Amino acid sequence: MAAQIPAAERLNAPPAWALACVPGLERGEPPRELTRLAGGSVNEVFRVDSPRGRFLLRLNGAAWRRPGVDRGRELTLQRVAAAAGISPAIVHANPGAQGLLITEYQEGRLWCEQDYEQVPALRRLGERLQALHGLSPPDVPEFDPWSVAQDYVRQINNSRPSWLPPEQLVEPLARLQRTCAALGETSSAASIVHGDLAQSNLLDGSQLWLLDWEYAQRSDPLMDLACVLAYYPAAQRHGAELAAAAGLSAAAQGEGLAQRVYIYRALAWLWHLARGERSSAP
Repeated sequence: MAAQIPAAERLNAPPAWALACVPGLERGEPPRELTRLAGGSVNEVFRVDSPRGRFLLRLNGAAWRRPGVDRGRELTLQRVAAAAGISPAIVHANPGAQGLLITEYQEGRLWCEQDYEQVPALRRLGERLQALHGLSPPDVPEFDPWSVAQDYVRQINNSRPSWLPPEQLVEPLARLQRTCAALGETSSAASIVHGDLAQSNLLDGSQLWLLDWEYAQRSDPLMDLACVLAYYPAAQRHGAELAAAAGLSAAAQGEGLAQRVYIYRALAWLWHLARGERSSAP
């Protein structure tokens, strides 16, 4: 293999400078409790308990684990969502300091695949998305999926594994380019979209919290519906209920949704390849 996936280097604990940013630990006091959290494959995440409360501390994972992440865009969009109570409250953030982000810790259960097959759960998700899409988006560049795809391809080409022949990229990329070009004809007004509604990013607690905003964008709200259907095809049979709860029932009809589902599948495929991981073409 020409390119090996790097070893899964992980932090056992946050560095002292990061812990000192947690409320109640500013003077170097040890946390009352420190727990490394399982979760996504992008970040280093810890629960930190201090005399001031319980917090979640996030730092960047290794660079190869986070293709396409823009911490500045993430923080700008997440601040709006957090102020609206859709994401946990942000306590401290310094994107330039290893992606440092500290939020309030929320108890709850992360979703599993079966939740995407349950109408009540999908309706709750749709209601959260409708609230998110109704927020005034900040002035960040609008989502350009073809530009994102090109960035992933450049990363793939920089360390192409021997099991990935160049011709395997040709047809899916051509289709993706055509689909992105056609997308402009069916796009509606841009909103904040979460963009990565995987099960590890949905926390069922005092409410349904949306976590991990690395791939949030300013885009057509229909993109979030497409994200769910691309990641969890079993949700398709209840797609009408999800769309209605999200206020997208009329927009969810026709070719526009299918185009967006393909875009998400193609980008997910390229994302895995950019990380050096095998993945089936969309």
